[in-house]
Amino acid sequence: MKFIFNFFHGCKNFRDRFSHLRRGIKGEALALLFFSFTVVSAFPNTCNAQDSAYAKKIIDTLTSSYFFGRGYVNDGDTKAAAYIADRFYQYGITANRGGYFQSFMMDVNTFPENMIVKLDDKILTTGKDYIVSAESKGKKGKFKLVKFESIATQNADGSWQYAIADSKTILVIDDSTKVGGGLKSLLKTVEEKSCFGAAGFIELNSNKLTMDMSMEVKTWMHLIILKSAFNANAQTVTLDIQNKLVKVQSQNVVGYIQGTRKPDSMIVLTAHYDHLGGLGNETYFPGANDNASGISMLLSLARYYSNINHRPEYTMVFIAFGGEEVGLIGSQFFVKYPTISLNKIRFLINMDIMGTGEEGIKVVNATEYKSDFDRLVKLNDEFHLLKSVQPRGKAANSDHYPFSEKGVQCFFIYTLGGISAYHDVYDRAETLLLTKFNDLEKLLKLFIDSCQ
Repeated sequence: MKFIFNFFHGCKNFRDRFSHLRRGIKGEALALLFFSFTVVSAFPNTCNAQDSAYAKKIIDTLTSSYFFGRGYVNDGDTKAAAYIADRFYQYGITANRGGYFQSFMMDVNTFPENMIVKLDDKILTTGKDYIVSAESKGKKGKFKLVKFESIATQNADGSWQYAIADSKTILVIDDSTKVGGGLKSLLKTVEEKSCFGAAGFIELNSNKLTMDMSMEVKTWMHLIILKSAFNANAQTVTLDIQNKLVKVQSQNVVGYIQGTRKPDSMIVLTAHYDHLGGLGNETYFPGANDNASGISMLLSLARYYSNINHRPEYTMVFIAFGGEEVGLIGSQFFVKYPTISLNKIRFLINMDIMGTGEEGIKVVNATEYKSDFDRLVKLNDEFHLLKSVQPRGKAANSDHYPFSEKGVQCFFIYTLGGISAYHDVYDRAETLLLTKFNDLEKLLKLFIDSCQ
């Protein structure tokens, strides 16, 4: 791993952090990292990049426990950035004068310690039975469960009034509730009224657990429990949940390949590498489709265009963003402090959720750049690659958006069909068949080539 430090020039804080991590890596984790580097390096640049087996190795690596969900517990974010930078280095991707990393700071609410949630005498399983809301405060102790309906009264005019709850109670809100105008409206009221004096509340969910991240902490505890795992007759809940709002240094990973004929114009390919990290020190969110798959596509294309036989006319810029799950932090920072001239970008393609595609792809900003979208559709039809190329309008749902707001021509492309796992513990590498990965990669290359 000594070669990693060759490209850390100008990134002293990051280098110090990584050096500290390296000294603390256990043998098995070091072996995993070395194995992943060796396996990926076994595919030389002369190989055809339309190879889903290559992408699978990357996804397997990034979703392993070593990277712990690529979040801010167990330094997953830092390790993932170093892994991507190493791939760039191995491919001969050029770094900026300051190195591959563009660092930035942000606040993140984390849950770093092991946690316990127990209904009466039944211990629930983190990630499978329950999650902690991203903005939740930690809580420790034994509390009485109180159904929210018991503190609510509907007036003759249809309005609602609520009694003050005991600080030694946890309120239980069923997602089918009609109180307060239904769940969405009621949750807003609970927040506005600071949980009506209770220590926190449990939201019962009939469908699935969907985790997010937050840059702030509320004043109460908020659990989300699957209704199927909740005993409606339970009287108490015992909690041991610790949260920690941390200021972390994250980073974008940036590299480029000089164009052969139009070096002052750029095609930019982007994907975010961060994910949700973990809940406690045992449960983590692998983030295979979101977005190890996007990083695998980014690296596949980087490897392809780094081959001397595939050098493009335009300069190719590759950006792996940090902080996307926290709120597009990395891409917003890049647009504010760009390391390239935004007005020289011919086109930007952001890749997120690349692991399926059985039903085709969705293209955000298709209505904004109709001629480019029509060209993408024509290429797909001509080469019979994907089932459909579907248009979508402007949306602030991934890292393309800060660029779009600056007038940069860009698409955000994501795949359709396949698994439904998203922001949960079931988004694992083994669930991604990558059946349309090669065809999608070919379509992206055709579109990039057509820009020239």
